[in-house]
Amino acid sequence: MTVRHDLFGWVSAGLVGFVLVGIARAGEPSVSADAVREVLGRTVPLLQKSATTYVEKRDCFSCHHQALPAITVARARRIGVPVDDDSAGEQSDFTLEYFSARAARVRVGEGVPGGAYNAGYALWGLHADGHKPDSVTRDMVAYLKTKHRHDGSWRIRTHRPPLEDSHFTATALSLRGLQLYAGKQGADDLAERTPRTLKWLLKAEAKTNEDRVFRLLGAKWAKASTKDLKRLAKELMAQQRSDGGWSQLPGKDSDAYATGQALYALKVAGTRVSRKSYQAGCRFLLRTVRADGSWLVTTRSKAIQKYFESGFPHEKSQFISICGTCWASLALMELLPVAK
Repeated sequence: MTVRHDLFGWVSAGLVGFVLVGIARAGEPSVSADAVREVLGRTVPLLQKSATTYVEKRDCFSCHHQALPAITVARARRIGVPVDDDSAGEQSDFTLEYFSARAARVRVGEGVPGGAYNAGYALWGLHADGHKPDSVTRDMVAYLKTKHRHDGSWRIRTHRPPLEDSHFTATALSLRGLQLYAGKQGADDLAERTPRTLKWLLKAEAKTNEDRVFRLLGAKWAKASTKDLKRLAKELMAQQRSDGGWSQLPGKDSDAYATGQALYALKVAGTRVSRKSYQAGCRFLLRTVRADGSWLVTTRSKAIQKYFESGFPHEKSQFISICGTCWASLALMELLPVAK
């Protein structure tokens, strides 16, 4: 069941919508900054601990343990939440070493398990941690260029929902990776690719929450018109449930992965965090967080690697749960001002 919302407010880039964080519906408390910080104080150390364990047990880059946690930790640092900087640096080093070892193959469009979406996530994570352009990022930019289709899209190669299942995800993240690391020398090339990508994003049919989230993010990154952004945001917002959350698919329950993603995308695209819809989503997240600072998201994919404990709870659902925990954290972090 979806709920109707008052039309969300739009803000200029960089304007922080922060008041005592909340416009609550009748009978519901506002979301307080203290409540958010208390949760993040449990969540961020858990994310970093699990990421550290992962690199001790595995030698392959992952979006769930390197990219999304790096993006989350970087945002936590900006809002003054304590982070382990040594651990964050180790994750970037791990990512760089992994792709550096594959350099010759990467630059000619090979050697990236997971394909374009994986490369896009990696570049986003490296940039969030402050990594400057180098030979590794140049090779990954070259890789993404080889995978760009004439219709403007990048494609998912394997389907392991929800993280690795959407052409919209591959397309938006690939474009973002090029924007972050193509540099001045790639500006003309990017200027040609971006309109093609935006055209595909605006015309392709979105079927899942993942599709709608990355269609909106991609359109924002591609500098879509305000009219188009409002339309895409309205379509995403219309999927909000009466419990305040979003679900990955129709017929499934609301969860932290879908809800955190939706809120993050809406905020990036211009929705005020003080709107009822955003506040309702954050209340859903605060109601469903576990005592250890994690959110449980039940896996929908079959495992493709031997099971191991990563230091994150929820057993066979640990990888998608760490992703859901990152997205939920990113959404809640938007309620807090950047630390001075």
